[in-house]
Amino acid sequence: MQHVRILGRQIVSTVAAAILMGAGWAGVAFGFEESPELKALVDAGKLPPVEKRLPKEPLVLTPLESVGTYGGTWRTATFGGGDSEIERSIGYTRLVRWNPEWTEVIPDIAKSVEVNDNATEYTFTLREGTRWSDGEPFTADDLVWWNENVLRNTKITPAAPDWLTSGGETVKVEKLANDKVVFKFAAPNGLFLMNMATVRGSDILAAAPAHYLKQFHKDFNPDGVDALAKAAGATDWVQLFNNKIGFPGRWRDLGRPTLDAWVLTAPYNGTTQVVAERNPYYAKVDTAGNQLPYFDRITIDVMQDTQAIILKAISGEIDMQNRFIETTDARTVIVQNQEKGGYGLFIARPAWSNALLITLNQTHKNPALRAVFSNKDFRIGLSYAINREELNQLIYAGQAKPYQAAPREGTALYDEKMATQYLEYNVDLANQYLDKAGLTKHDAEGYRLGQDGKRITFAIDALTGSPIQVDALEMIQRYWRAVGIDMQPRPAERSLIFSRLQNNENDGLGWVGGGGYDFLGLLDPKWYFPHEYESSFATAWGLYYQNPKDPNAQEPSPAAKKQMELYRQVQEAPTLEKQLAAMKELLAITRDEFYVIGTNLEPDRVGIVKTNMRNVPKVIPSTSFYMTPGPAKPETFYYQK
Repeated sequence: MQHVRILGRQIVSTVAAAILMGAGWAGVAFGFEESPELKALVDAGKLPPVEKRLPKEPLVLTPLESVGTYGGTWRTATFGGGDSEIERSIGYTRLVRWNPEWTEVIPDIAKSVEVNDNATEYTFTLREGTRWSDGEPFTADDLVWWNENVLRNTKITPAAPDWLTSGGETVKVEKLANDKVVFKFAAPNGLFLMNMATVRGSDILAAAPAHYLKQFHKDFNPDGVDALAKAAGATDWVQLFNNKIGFPGRWRDLGRPTLDAWVLTAPYNGTTQVVAERNPYYAKVDTAGNQLPYFDRITIDVMQDTQAIILKAISGEIDMQNRFIETTDARTVIVQNQEKGGYGLFIARPAWSNALLITLNQTHKNPALRAVFSNKDFRIGLSYAINREELNQLIYAGQAKPYQAAPREGTALYDEKMATQYLEYNVDLANQYLDKAGLTKHDAEGYRLGQDGKRITFAIDALTGSPIQVDALEMIQRYWRAVGIDMQPRPAERSLIFSRLQNNENDGLGWVGGGGYDFLGLLDPKWYFPHEYESSFATAWGLYYQNPKDPNAQEPSPAAKKQMELYRQVQEAPTLEKQLAAMKELLAITRDEFYVIGTNLEPDRVGIVKTNMRNVPKVIPSTSFYMTPGPAKPETFYYQK
């Protein structure tokens, strides 16, 4: 068996040592300490001593700046009733996680994991003595129960997610010992650990506390579960069960045991504030032996709009957050009100690369538009017609720079040519390429005509709730009009945009995107090849990749088919080195095909952090795939007294 350590830039292989071994426990000798409020409960006989609540070998977290002190409330805010801010802040616990810098996968609740040579078996060793927040043991039996009775139960899970399947079969979990399990795949699944570290990994442990969930499962409570479903207002036991384990339902259940640092005490359900308090059985300590977390509790105010969150931030009522206040249009007011709000700033670096990508659907149902959009010279011509520096100054406050839909500079996947090709603002060159595309005839108003003799006119969809994107597209509309192309920005709600994509009814799309960081490109490659229906430059090819029998699917081009094969190599490769090698081949085709027109590199965004809050990194990646700020170790944040 090969043991590999997953790193951002290299693979270190050894034969003797398991990967992802936790922070050095061997040789560390200290007694454990706990928060005063928990110690009071111990003294009152209401809790076992801290040594009895921790695993035999807790995970030792090294604070970024210093060992902290206990106490205080971390105040944050979210929008609506279904946003993921709560999961990002207090729900980032899984078997393995990202490190804060987003360069490797490291242990979390698991002590270690061994991967076999072809990435079909992942053997996890758990931390002996780990307990759920209600004090019940967390063991291999919980993971086996999840696999057999949740994931593989077709009533609860009609179709297992892609990252938990391979070779057409759902992963099988087998118990090797009380603290050891093996995840077995029918075919190589090289991206499994990376996927577990993302937002996707939350679903496993949410559905793993068997001692609690059995009462809501028909197979384990056949006589009582229907009454529970009726009392909860669920249509049947399946809906009840899924409400207990799915998002956001699991954050509406006060009884749910967790392995997170804080435990829900006021639910995410029809309330103006969600509250979570310290988990007395949390399995992690700092380097001085203090059981984490430092904060007593977290409050998340549920607001009705994002503007209310911004106002709350500048008035000093948010302690640390970037979500909803990091947008380019909010940056000025956030920066200007630091003294008033009593906060400083950290960089929330977007994981994607481009502030605005423009796609033209090469699988359009209209043959005339399909022919135009599929012509690479047409896309090159439109790219040369965009004044990116003017966009940068007027839309992005001079914080951006011209950039195509490519990985960020400094990453393993960076390709300078891909990032910089066709960026020059040159109207003459734009016209030359549009002429080269065969569009030499114009109507009376100067607009170019297609091969059918009709004016080339099309719409670019953009989110109604993203005025900055609409403003940018209106400027690009003017640039393209100057070279004879009639493009109409079309603001629309997200659901309508996605419906058009799913039915291959889109002309084009204006969106933020691009792979940016290496791990985002590997896990979410929709801007690089036709990976799914959201690959809006060739929607029907993306549908084909997911399901060739989809009624809206179309046979992909030879280049796209080659990329699909290369991505399967990425998915099956057992090491990051091989994954990156296959991905570079895939990206070389992306570069040459020039599927997507980029505008400017997405500028760094900012988050706020109270001036007396410590251990918050200066730079934190920002994306749901990283689960900002979860990997930055919020359990080690504290207030300096």
